[in-house]
Amino acid sequence: MARRDGIMLSTDRHVNEYYSEGEPFIWINRLGTYGRADTLLGIIQKAGCYGFSTSMLKVSQIRKDLDRIKNLEVDNGENDVNAVLARLEYNLTKAMMRYSVGLRFGLVNPDYLYNNIEEYQADSTTTRFRQLSDLGTERPGEAFYRQVITKACNDSIGDFFSKLHPKSKLYESLLKRLNNNNLTNVERMKTICNIERCRWRLKILSGQHPFDKYVEVNIPSFSLKAVDKDKVMSMRVGCGTVKYKTPLLTSWITRMDVNPQWIIPKSISKGYVGNYEYMHKMGMFVLDKKEGKLPPEEASLSKVMNGEQYIIQAGGPKNSLGRIIFRFDNNFSVFLHDTSSPWLFKRERRAVSHGCVRVEKPYELALFLFKEKNHELEEKLKYSMTVELVNDNDSLKKRKIDRKRIINSIPVKPPIPLFITYYTIYWNDNGELTDFQDVYEYDKVLSEQLKPFVE
Repeated sequence: MARRDGIMLSTDRHVNEYYSEGEPFIWINRLGTYGRADTLLGIIQKAGCYGFSTSMLKVSQIRKDLDRIKNLEVDNGENDVNAVLARLEYNLTKAMMRYSVGLRFGLVNPDYLYNNIEEYQADSTTTRFRQLSDLGTERPGEAFYRQVITKACNDSIGDFFSKLHPKSKLYESLLKRLNNNNLTNVERMKTICNIERCRWRLKILSGQHPFDKYVEVNIPSFSLKAVDKDKVMSMRVGCGTVKYKTPLLTSWITRMDVNPQWIIPKSISKGYVGNYEYMHKMGMFVLDKKEGKLPPEEASLSKVMNGEQYIIQAGGPKNSLGRIIFRFDNNFSVFLHDTSSPWLFKRERRAVSHGCVRVEKPYELALFLFKEKNHELEEKLKYSMTVELVNDNDSLKKRKIDRKRIINSIPVKPPIPLFITYYTIYWNDNGELTDFQDVYEYDKVLSEQLKPFVE
């Protein structure tokens, strides 16, 4: 029966291994079935309220077979007593495993899904995929599967399932929306996609309650929330374009650099080589690996493209990174930072960057990251972010700069958790649940994976 049924989820493989290794039955005995079978049926019959298909859990078949055993409606064909009991044992275990894993971890591994959707050709024989996610989610393992079996055998099913749900206001609000009978099929699937995202438990949160203080960026709403217990500061952000998507990730903000230099990527640098007047105007210079700092006139396209030279923009008001950058460890070389183009925050659709996140209120975000109020440090930071620095083009002009008030870098101690998420149904500026555009078409990709289990 297990071989014929096949494997659609990794969970199914564990069920098949359980019985192939001769493990004891969970639901049936020589007198029929344990009462726990009825308990589980009562729970999984309501799976549709949580976005799961009851057909995925074989609820109808389980109900029929339980009735057959109770009423002794068996025969010598496919409903032979041994066949009915075998179906019950197998289907009940498979249903409990699928439902438990679905509620606790979600049905999809986001890092695997998103890191296998966007191809780029490395050479003529190998296809590679861009890495778009490093959320670091928990996945079910042997310990969890053993726990499921133990809870079933100890008749603790009801209590067990009640503790599997995510505990978040967004999740609860999405469930209420899901059970609104006025939803169209498209709206229902969009809601289920976002419920699935709520179930992706992050390793960074493993074994502890949610952080009191953290920063969360949501890409579809182009918004940032800086949360400190019951205080929330919100601001607009600009994220990566469809071509240069901002990755989904979790990390820790560890440092703020003021007036940072920008090492310009090759894809952008090649457009500047030869445009000396613009490079001077924007405070750019050339860094040669052998000869050191050089003027824009010394830029060589071939050297830039093969990594012998870099074009760098000096820190200051014209710098594309703005006056401050918020650094955190990640595999994508992306950061949160200020911008020299504040007008972009007036747009509704703000997919404008090469992957970094541009923040609307950088000074306020910096103050939020301070462990405690520090008037002297705040004043130095404000001065450093507004003072007119000398760049390559106006080095002959005199500037009255108080060097004692200039600050270059501020460590964030303790580090502050950062979450870059992707919810297409999320809170707006007024705290209302709102639909946002699927800017990277991740809903489309996710819904294809979920359809066999939710429809």
